[in-house]
Amino acid sequence: MLATPVLADTIWLKNGDKITGTLGVKISNKLTVKTTYADEVKINWNDIHSIDADKAILMQLSDGSIVNGRLVHTDEGQVILDEETNTPLVDTELDEIHYINPSRDLIGEGYVWTGNLSLGGAFNNGNSTNRNMQFNGESVLRGLENRYTVQGYYYWAEDNDQQTQNNARVRGQYDHFFTKKWFSYLNTIQEKDRFRDIKLRSTYGVGSGYQIFEGEKLNLSVEGGVSLIKQDYYEESDDNHAALRWAVNYNQYLFNSFVQAFHRHEVLYTARSPSQILVYSSTGLRFPFIFGLSASTQVDYNYDSRPVDDRVKGDTRALFTLGYSWK
Repeated sequence: MLATPVLADTIWLKNGDKITGTLGVKISNKLTVKTTYADEVKINWNDIHSIDADKAILMQLSDGSIVNGRLVHTDEGQVILDEETNTPLVDTELDEIHYINPSRDLIGEGYVWTGNLSLGGAFNNGNSTNRNMQFNGESVLRGLENRYTVQGYYYWAEDNDQQTQNNARVRGQYDHFFTKKWFSYLNTIQEKDRFRDIKLRSTYGVGSGYQIFEGEKLNLSVEGGVSLIKQDYYEESDDNHAALRWAVNYNQYLFNSFVQAFHRHEVLYTARSPSQILVYSSTGLRFPFIFGLSASTQVDYNYDSRPVDDRVKGDTRALFTLGYSWK
């Protein structure tokens, strides 16, 4: 009885070795290959002599052109056959291949949607009655040159029928990447907090940022710019002023994606007499389960150097929530 041969892709290395499996993706300087003997392996692109693929794959070349073709190994090196004409493309060495099997957002043909939602709460009924609820979330729509972000939270608490907490904050931001790392941004923040006398604090900002790292495992960016702050109070006189803005956004999967650490903070500084500093920060850990479910623990810290009526300048909040993430 004859066995049916199993088709596979073959990667020929410069040292004479070869690896068989299924081509994954090539982004930056690594090529992933799924094998039957070692799961997924990563190969340095500079160590590859040529590739023999058993079917056509999507590629982006260094000049930005998109090719759907077959990679064919020859003794002289690499050949790329156009899928439609079955003819070799001219001057196509491995160095000319920028991406293999890229997601659509990397080649400017779509967006990737990622985000998370978390919810927590507690209640007690008996000799004393208290309830609280926490909700926070983030949604990011990423294209090749554009990114849209919405973040927000709502926290509410009641003790013996007396409200003790009621605050919310929503931030929307549009980023336009004019290089792979540098981007300009427009953002707005809407915030309310009854117990800090904030009926509505509206912030409108413009500036630039630098994406230090961006990927599935690690993301880190910094931002700086100017903002206009409009403060509408319940009792205090309303106030409008300009401010300098500084922000950091970080998240990273650790311990083989067992946990995701995250931190983000935003600082708004108004140079007046007396000056005002606003700080919003969130730091925590997210533990993924299955089907996108996760548990999170985080600490939020908000600071206002000029609170109304000599109220406490800093607010610290510890949260334990269950949530859902998608990507």
